[in-house]
Amino acid sequence: MVRQEFTETPPNPMGKSGRERHIVEERAYWLAWVVAWPAGGRRLLNLLEAVGSARQAWEAEKSELAASGLDSSLADELLSRRSRVDPAAEQERVRQAGIRVITWVDADYPESLRHIYDPPAVLFGLGAFSFQESGPAVAIVGSRRATPYGKATAGRLAAALGSCGLVVVSGMARGIDTAAHRGALESGAPTVAVLGSGLDVVYPRENAGLMEKIAASGGLVLTEFPLGSKPEAWHFPVRNRIISGLCRGVVVVEAGERSGALITAELALEQGRDVMAVPGNVNNPFSRGPNRLIKQGARLVEDAKDVLEELGLTALFPETESGEAEAVAQLSGEEKRVLEILQGQSLSDQALIRLTGLAAPQTAAVLAYLEIKGFVRRAPGGLYYSLLKLKNGR
Repeated sequence: MVRQEFTETPPNPMGKSGRERHIVEERAYWLAWVVAWPAGGRRLLNLLEAVGSARQAWEAEKSELAASGLDSSLADELLSRRSRVDPAAEQERVRQAGIRVITWVDADYPESLRHIYDPPAVLFGLGAFSFQESGPAVAIVGSRRATPYGKATAGRLAAALGSCGLVVVSGMARGIDTAAHRGALESGAPTVAVLGSGLDVVYPRENAGLMEKIAASGGLVLTEFPLGSKPEAWHFPVRNRIISGLCRGVVVVEAGERSGALITAELALEQGRDVMAVPGNVNNPFSRGPNRLIKQGARLVEDAKDVLEELGLTALFPETESGEAEAVAQLSGEEKRVLEILQGQSLSDQALIRLTGLAAPQTAAVLAYLEIKGFVRRAPGGLYYSLLKLKNGR
């Protein structure tokens, strides 16, 4: 198949040149195929290449489908599904929904996805983001049932990486994924969310606003599943290959021993991507995933610089003349207060809660950020101490 530069589907293709009409019509058949065969992936691409085009494959008889390599039962199943799909109607649905359609032969299909084992034939997107015009991408993934520490870590890491020009990719699930997207947005950087459902089925529902903000802020909400696709359980492991496939590396922040985040890490290794992990409390079951990855050789990540070093992108890390003083100046009032209290002493988190008057979750988030930035450390006994000596209390 020859890659072509497809234009967005016009409201009315009549009056266009013969080549443009062909492109519009061919796109309709790509759409129809992914509706009829949503899990086709590489097998669908092989079929279209063997037959010649999406339209030719759509109009092919069973004997032609079988000659392309499909077994008889699958050919019968596809013929049955094909009879229930109207290519023109599918094209009109996505046009009215304002959805971008990126097919395998389009010039703006993400180049990194072309080289994974089972690339999606078609991608549906909301947002103007282009991988061809962006910086390198890194995935931040983890548990849906994340702790305040995990969410704070993911958010701070995403914000720091976004500030360095990286694109943060995640799955828009609850917990770590949501925190990563929000952190990237707070830094003013674009972020990419890869869904396990159609773009008209927001999951989880409470992230509808986040989804709109990602698309409106120069980012992209992406899926291989056509409109109307529910968030079926099998969609998410399949979706994860796209998350890792879009990125130079994957960072795992809190994950159980059996989790989608670890599936993403395994897929990343298979795809030749770098795998990194943020260490966690050994008493937290959601630390077992990243801690195990680190034991197996994954890069231990404490801050954005660790990620940039692993990816060979240290030139993107901002160096400042004022160093630590400027870093401290950028801290929030609560973070500075905790640093001041820790000057010359080691304290438990409970003691810090009492001395600062902060709620427990907020204290945990503050300590998590200060750890990531290298301002404080947690001793084996559970006491926190400062690594930074403030001058004049500031």
